[in-house]
Amino acid sequence: MGLFSIFKKKDSQKTSEPTDKDPSRKREEDKTRLSASTESRQNSQREIARATALKIDAIESEMESAIFNAPEPSWRNKRPPSPEQATHIEISDGRNTDRVSFLDTLPLMTENSTEFMLDDGSAIAVVDSAVTPVIEEIAILYASEQISLTEQMLQGAIHDDSLGPNVRSAWWMLFDLYQILADEAQFENLSIDYASKFETSPPSWVPNLYRSSTIAAPVTFAGLTPTVAFAGTLDETIVKQLEKVQSLAEKNQVFRLEFARVTNVTPAGCGLLLKALKTLGKKEHDLIMVGAPELATKIQAILKIGRRDETEAPWLLLLEILQLLDREKDFEETSMDYCVTFEVSPPAFEPPKKIKVTTAAAEKVHPDISPDRFMMPQVISGSLEKLLADIREYAAEYNPVLIDCTRLTRVEFSAAGELMSGLAPLATNGKVIELQGVNHLVAALFQVIGLNNIAKIFPHKY
Repeated sequence: MGLFSIFKKKDSQKTSEPTDKDPSRKREEDKTRLSASTESRQNSQREIARATALKIDAIESEMESAIFNAPEPSWRNKRPPSPEQATHIEISDGRNTDRVSFLDTLPLMTENSTEFMLDDGSAIAVVDSAVTPVIEEIAILYASEQISLTEQMLQGAIHDDSLGPNVRSAWWMLFDLYQILADEAQFENLSIDYASKFETSPPSWVPNLYRSSTIAAPVTFAGLTPTVAFAGTLDETIVKQLEKVQSLAEKNQVFRLEFARVTNVTPAGCGLLLKALKTLGKKEHDLIMVGAPELATKIQAILKIGRRDETEAPWLLLLEILQLLDREKDFEETSMDYCVTFEVSPPAFEPPKKIKVTTAAAEKVHPDISPDRFMMPQVISGSLEKLLADIREYAAEYNPVLIDCTRLTRVEFSAAGELMSGLAPLATNGKVIELQGVNHLVAALFQVIGLNNIAKIFPHKY
């Protein structure tokens, strides 16, 4: 696989240095000049990058990783795949062989067959993806918890011109690594370099994208996550939905609130939602908020500094959401505007104490599909017997099988093979499997093992 190719490359590129009366002194002088030149060039590039980022803030262009540049698949495929569109997988029980076709969601695999054993002893053979060797090595290193080496190789890969369009994959993987490590400073430095290289706005830091900064953290909750999805206008008609939220909160530790399809907000709706969020904050819950930043933007659009409306609810709801999202700087700015408008003391920023909030980007949702999803744990490792049994139980009731990878940070390599073996029978039985919100490090691993041949993989978006 060429795991040590990076080191061999360095050795092979060594060249003889000019001789001198004092070689060591000459080398030190050359090194000093090179360091000064490099530092000056980097500082210049960073200044250009900052200027570029300011010019293009109004042109938010979504840059996808090259390995995920295929068009997003539809939620339901009503027509059978054509031979050109489908991936063919052979499943054998030792006597008979069945050939099954699946629509592809990521680039097709072109070489290196891989075989996994199913629980019943039959084998499933897939063809590995044409992942570049460097990306493949990095994905496997990360899966093996070699974090420092993963970071080093990604830092080298983003400057490797030989990767061509695939270099963007390395950038997105490194962004995700810094999100997982909760290293905001490194993320912001990388954003400046990204803006300079691609001349487009870099991704933004997302607070609470992954709650834990420890990759090897204990396995968290996995299972069905009930969801309440809000859509249309947020007004007095959301009473029934909020009653459902209260009911879910009484029976479930973990649940989701989706606001991605909210188009407008009213003061009355803001007041009702504010009361519900305040109530949730008094108890210990694990809340996943989808589309909350977009909701905050819609609320802000109906506010005007200095104008006292009939109620303060929209202002207070905006402040509440900013606190839940852990956006302290935005909270303080909004708090001062609120103070000026209503001539009161600005409220202090208080992160939630009992309720634990995870943010998630909005995914495409079909109105006829239940929003309930199966939540993956933070780390997938060891035996997956219980996890796969729970997924099968969920799949017996739902189709598509929506697997939420919002909190999934890492999958061990051996566990990835077991996961694929467990999901394959569901696919052959007509279930549409969708893994949503997958970070790019894990998505690259899924592509290496060929999981994208039996499931639709939706990498997360910033």
